[in-house]
Order: sequence, then C-alpha cells, then structure tokens
Amino acid sequence: MKQNNQQRATANKIKKWIQATKEVEKARLAIPITRLTSIKSLCTDEVAAEKFALYIAQRVQQQINQAICPEHFTSEEWAQQQQLVDEAITLMQSYLENPSYESRQSLRNLLKDIDGLQGDDYRNFRWATVRFVRSGDLLKLEYALRCFVETDFPYWTYKLAREYVERYTSYSGSGIIAESVPKLLEVAEFWCQYYFDLSLNEKFPDGDDRCVRPNP
Repeated sequence: MKQNNQQRATANKIKKWIQATKEVEKARLAIPITRLTSIKSLCTDEVAAEKFALYIAQRVQQQINQAICPEHFTSEEWAQQQQLVDEAITLMQSYLENPSYESRQSLRNLLKDIDGLQGDDYRNFRWATVRFVRSGDLLKLEYALRCFVETDFPYWTYKLAREYVERYTSYSGSGIIAESVPKLLEVAEFWCQYYFDLSLNEKFPDGDDRCVRPNP
C-alpha cells in the first residue's frame, strides 16, 4: 500500500531512532537524548499519549516485579511502591476504556502518593534548586500519569520517553548510549505498532533498516 506524506514522515522518525541504536555501537560518546524530541509530533491526540504512557508503565511494572527491595527503601515502602504501580496501571486502563472526571481525579491523587514516597531532598545545584528523588521507577510513573492529567501531553510523553531511555556511564556520558538501545527499541516498537500495526522487523525488514527485536 502506498504511504501518504504523514505516514512517510512517521516512518522516517521511527527509522531515525533505529539508526541511533546503530550509531551508539560505533560512537565513543553518548548521542544527545534530544533525538527523542520528535516523539512529541507523534502524539496527535491525548489517546496516543495515554496509550504510550500505559505501555511504559507496564514495562516499569515488569521491572519492579522482577527486582528486589533496594536498600534505601523499607520493605513496607517497597510494597507500597509496588501497590502504587499496580493501582496506577489499573486506573490508566479503566480511564482509556471509559474516561471520566472521577477517574482523572483518581489519577491526580496517585501523583500525591508518589510525591510522598519520593521524599523532600532538595539541593542547590548550579544556581538552581534540584529535587533528588528516591525512585527512578516512580519518576517514570509520575510522568506516565501526567500524560493523562496534563493538557501539554506531548511534553510529558517526551519527558517519559527520555527518562525511560536515557542512561549514563563515566566513559560515555549521559544520553543515548549502548545501554539505552533495548529501551529505545521498545519506544520505537510501540509507535510502529500504533501507526502501522506492524513490528519494527516487519516494517523495516531490509538492509540498513534491519533492527534487533525489542525484549518481550
């Protein structure tokens, strides 16, 4: 089927992310995380942002369920965090099926619960006040929830994707690095399925566009 201009533009954005995963294999330094800025243009409406947010939240849930309790959390706090993630995903799914003011308020209330678990560690850093959060997973969940409750959902979609993909090492720096590749491919896989109902390997099967299948 012949693609229209919008479909070609979308495919090119996804293809650039695939190409970025190949670049990091050769690069000694990180690729700027701003490569993900184009994700904003894929959020043509709030439903696209919400479905992506749910997708990433479910990935976070998988990671938490497979992890052990970190030392800086008590067992009670860890259980509360797991329960919070489970509740958020249930509410996201319910809201997508039947949006309502009440369910949106429930999602907003979860943001308050996350804020309480993250603590109040604020420090001065480079002429600015920076908050140091206790959990990167909860930060991703916060951004996912904001895709549902904030009007600027493309911005929060980018923030979520950035938090999910960006990594740091002392030798590569911060941005898209080799350790980012599986996560970036997961992001690309979602949008390929969303817009084309095809996997990355089905949509880009040949030559330089061949890619590694994301982790299930």
